[in-house]
Amino acid sequence: MFDLRTRQDLNRGFSEAFGRGIDLALTPVVFGLIGWLVDRAAGTSPLFTIVIATIGVVGTVVKMKLGYDKEMAAFDDTAATRPRQVPPLPLKTSRGAR
Repeated sequence: MFDLRTRQDLNRGFSEAFGRGIDLALTPVVFGLIGWLVDRAAGTSPLFTIVIATIGVVGTVVKMKLGYDKEMAAFDDTAATRPRQVPPLPLKTSRGAR
C-alpha cells in the first residue's frame, strides 16, 4: 500500500507531533511545580507559581514558533515551492471564427 519512504515520513511526522505535544503539556507543568516549590520556600502566595509557569508557556510557544519558521524556511528551498521552468505553450488561433 505504502512504499517504505512514505511510511518513514509518516512515522517521523507522528513522532514530531507527539514530541511537540509532550513539550506543550509538560513544560508548563514542570515550571509550575518549580514555582510552587519556590512559593513554599519563600512563604508567598501563588505569585512565583503563576510567573514561572507563564515563563514556561511563553518559552514553549516561542520554541515552537522558531522551529516552525526554520522548517518552513527549509521547505521554501525545495523544488515543491520553486516556480516551474517550463516555457508557455503557443496560443492556438482559430481560423474562420468571427
